Amino acid sequence: MVRKCPNAWRSMMCALAVLFSADVVRAGDSETREFIVKVDGKPSGHAHMTIQRHEDGATTVSCDTNVRVKVLIKTYTYTCRTQETWKDGRLQQLASQCNDDGKQFQVSAVAQADGIHVRVNGREHVAKAEAWVSSYWTLPDAKLREGVIPVIDADNGRDMQGRLQFIGTAQISVAGQVQNVQHYRFNGPNCIELYYDGEQRLVRQDWVEDGHPTSLELARIRR
Repeated sequence: MVRKCPNAWRSMMCALAVLFSADVVRAGDSETREFIVKVDGKPSGHAHMTIQRHEDGATTVSCDTNVRVKVLIKTYTYTCRTQETWKDGRLQQLASQCNDDGKQFQVSAVAQADGIHVRVNGREHVAKAEAWVSSYWTLPDAKLREGVIPVIDADNGRDMQGRLQFIGTAQISVAGQVQNVQHYRFNGPNCIELYYDGEQRLVRQDWVEDGHPTSLELARIRR
C-alpha cells in the first residue's frame, strides 16, 4: 500500500539527496536526520538518514526505513536499507536491500563511463549519468532543475523521470520549530511535495499513496 511515487518508500528516503556544494558542508561533517512516517495523519514508521562528508569530497547517505500500516484486516510492512555515494554532484554508487511487504529487492549501482550501471536482483541496465535518486534527500544539481530529470528508484532500481517545480518559500514546523523552507514539487509518475532547509537538505515530503495522505517529517537532527 505504501509506495513512493510511484513507490512511496522507494522514493524515500528515506529518503531518501547529498549536498552538491563543497562549501556548504565541511569535510568530515556528519549528521543523522530522524524522520517520522505518517499515513492518514497517524505515525506509522520512521526513517533514519545519516549524511557524511568525506575528506576526498565524496558524500555518503545511509538510510534505514521501517514502516508498518494496518489497512482493514491486513498489516502492510516495509523495510529498506540504502546507501548512496555522491561526488561532484553525481551519483557514484548505490546499494539497497528492501522488503516491500514480501517483495524482495537487492539493488546495486556503479557509475561508469557510459552511465550508471544498475543491477536489480541480478539483472542489469544502464541509467543516465546525471540521474537523481528517489531518496530526494537534497536538491539535484542546479543545471538539471529546468528540464526533465532522470531518477533511479532507490529500492527497486527502476528508471523514472519528472520535472521539478519551485513553488516558493514556506513556513512549516521542522523538528518542533517553525522554519522558512524552500518548497518544490516533483511531477513524475505521481506528485511529490518536497521541502528543503537552507542547506538544501530534505525536511519534509508529502504525497498521496493509494488514496492515503502520506508524509515524511523531520523530527530531530543529531550531529
